[in-house]
Amino acid sequence: MTQVVLIDGEEQSKITIFNRNMQFGDGLFETCVAQKNKILFWPNHFARLNIGCKRLNIKKVNESDWVNDLNKAFALFAHSKCIVKLILSRGESSRGYGYEEDIVPVRIVIISEMKKTIVNNSFSLEYSDSGYHSNPKLAGIKHCNRLEQILARSNLSSDEGIMLDENQNVISVTQGNIYLIIGNTLLTPKLDKCGVVGSRRSVILELAKSLNIKVKENHISADKLKQADEVFISNSVIGIQSVSSIEDYILGDNPLTEKIKVAFQGKTQEIKSWTCF
Repeated sequence: MTQVVLIDGEEQSKITIFNRNMQFGDGLFETCVAQKNKILFWPNHFARLNIGCKRLNIKKVNESDWVNDLNKAFALFAHSKCIVKLILSRGESSRGYGYEEDIVPVRIVIISEMKKTIVNNSFSLEYSDSGYHSNPKLAGIKHCNRLEQILARSNLSSDEGIMLDENQNVISVTQGNIYLIIGNTLLTPKLDKCGVVGSRRSVILELAKSLNIKVKENHISADKLKQADEVFISNSVIGIQSVSSIEDYILGDNPLTEKIKVAFQGKTQEIKSWTCF
């Protein structure tokens, strides 16, 4: 079995057309990595789900309900390392954007086999055709409306695409956060108006501080990228990936990125970083 799907704790893969996530993208999701039935950085994922619920006025799901779903899904899945996708829909409703106050959210857990990671020493970025438009109410959370990312990836010729906002500020790549190192300072975009606050982002920033690297969250222009000594990206699946080129701009060695990466890998091995279900 290469995939397990649970909906509200039951093994099934069909959902009603009246589900608001299907109709409007009215929901949230998390993409997690699990090893030996334990999810890496679970508190970060669960906290972001709850922030999203508060922002979108979706009823929160108790952690115990997610844990029960995950335990059941893991029992049906034979692989020791896998990708877990959690989807939380607002629920079901009749036609129209409005919804009843007593609407019941729908939980979905999808577990898939994690393919073997291929170490890539050459990783290129380009500027995407599609970017973000500011909406502070949606900034930071991982809601299910991802047409901007779909458009941004549709014509990619590089490994990843850089997404800008309407003011041509760097926000992220299509599937992760982006970081610049200039001298002994790590810069990452401020995500108060748009973009997604990745589950690994706060971990990386704290690790950088522990290595005596200055950390700044700020608005970053596209031109600023060409001043960077090092650039890397992160997400839950790849961890940290160094960038070797941004279109025609070639980056050299990555000594500080490597220090952060080693510290990050060490963090993932600490027992306190894993939640046992």
